[in-house]
Amino acid sequence: MRPDRVWEIARKDMASVRRHKYVLYGLIGIPLIFAIFIPMASIYPVVTSEEPLDNKLPPFAQPGMAPKQAVVTGLANMAVLMFMFLPAAIPSTIASYTFVGEKVNRQLEPLLATPTTDLELLIGKGLGAFVPAMAATFASFAGLVAIVDVLTFPLFGYLLLPNLISAVVLLVYAPLVCLLSVSWSIFISSKVSDVRAAMQLGIVGIAPVLLFYFLFMGGIVSLEWMTLVAFGLVLASASAGLFALSKATFQREEILTKWR
Repeated sequence: MRPDRVWEIARKDMASVRRHKYVLYGLIGIPLIFAIFIPMASIYPVVTSEEPLDNKLPPFAQPGMAPKQAVVTGLANMAVLMFMFLPAAIPSTIASYTFVGEKVNRQLEPLLATPTTDLELLIGKGLGAFVPAMAATFASFAGLVAIVDVLTFPLFGYLLLPNLISAVVLLVYAPLVCLLSVSWSIFISSKVSDVRAAMQLGIVGIAPVLLFYFLFMGGIVSLEWMTLVAFGLVLASASAGLFALSKATFQREEILTKWR
């Protein structure tokens, strides 16, 4: 495998993001919503409200704290967990377009006719979606941390974020979720011949994140080490399996000859 070929494919895909407004707007707008709207809509009302009663705390409230601190800490952890949706949703837009959109615009055939291997092509396409998604996630998370800490410092007397959960989410879960979403989206986009179908099916990649988030919000699972490690292993296994499936089933000849 030649890294220069991989990077050239990735660089071309990342440059194409600037030419497609709906992708660019999503890459900017969605992270801003996560960084600003989520903490202002969830944490700010609790911080400025009266102290809640012990018997009326939600399932996600953290034990061993004063009631308001417990609720705010739980909400902050929920906001952090929601950042797994960013690296899951953004690549589904970019990666889903990589094959189908270029085919529609007559830009895919020259690439498939080059001497690049299937592995170089798939890794390059995946990297072209992975890098922008992770850059947007890190930038958005920095905004979230700043806003949450400004809102909660008077209540706690120390900076609530970043904490251990946020480090695990940002440095472990987010890349794994992004890889899972990229692998799924590329697999789908290499099989269907309609841009809208590729994008709609690509959104399915957020399903594991959605399940984990609602299990935590309902108090069914807690953010303990065993849970965190188990979920990380699930994400890693699913990402590796989907990428292997994409490589095993990718047929460039079929795309060149049968797509219309």
